[in-house]
Amino acid sequence: MAGAAVMVALSLGGCQSTARQDAYAQVGSVCSFMAPTVSGTRNYTPRTTKEAPDSAVAYPDPETPVYCDRTIAESLRSVIELANYARALQTVGLFSILQRNGPFTVFAIPNGPLQQYEARVARGAPPPVSTPDLKSLLGYTIVRGRWSPDALRKAIARQPTHAIGLQTLSGAVLTVSPEPGTGKLVLSNAAGAVNKLWVTGVPQSNGVLYFTQSVLPPVFPPAPQPGTATATSAITYYGKGAGAVVAKPLAVSH
Repeated sequence: MAGAAVMVALSLGGCQSTARQDAYAQVGSVCSFMAPTVSGTRNYTPRTTKEAPDSAVAYPDPETPVYCDRTIAESLRSVIELANYARALQTVGLFSILQRNGPFTVFAIPNGPLQQYEARVARGAPPPVSTPDLKSLLGYTIVRGRWSPDALRKAIARQPTHAIGLQTLSGAVLTVSPEPGTGKLVLSNAAGAVNKLWVTGVPQSNGVLYFTQSVLPPVFPPAPQPGTATATSAITYYGKGAGAVVAKPLAVSH
């Protein structure tokens, strides 16, 4: 799955134009990206009658064009692999935020991992399911600021810990660091769970769009109890702003 991301390329030839681009790929003339789709094959079932198709060809996984002059919200509507994510954002009331100027950086969850998560949370209830847990999870995928891969790596390089924390809309901090051995950027929460990236850094008019490989739940540090000492985290985190350095210490209870 991660290898598919390597095969995908950005065409950055003509981003200077302010005109909206059409809904079809124009190689070499626009800033465009073809987003992969892998979830369609799960809908294939062998035919039970002679009239029904019995070939995976009947259930293709077409790539979806994403354009740099569109908002993240528009792109989420157009990407097949993020259909469930877009629907879930609308269900919990977060989708409209991504229609604003921002900028925002979104670490979107593909169909498969989100379906598995919703099945556990819904416990048999039909989708869409709006719960506080789901809203918290989706808010954890959205960060204020325009965090391209280069911007992330530059911020990480300035930290002795080789990691930075990004304040998300859920309120929990999302840690970004290079993966040992590969150097690829990965996401992690306060419990140490890791989420790898699938598609990295698609420019958007109001931010940057990423695809992740799995679901990463937010973890909130416990509130310090009265009379307990606190320590400053070794990781600098970045708060509101367009990717600017807004470093603040994280309180950790002992």
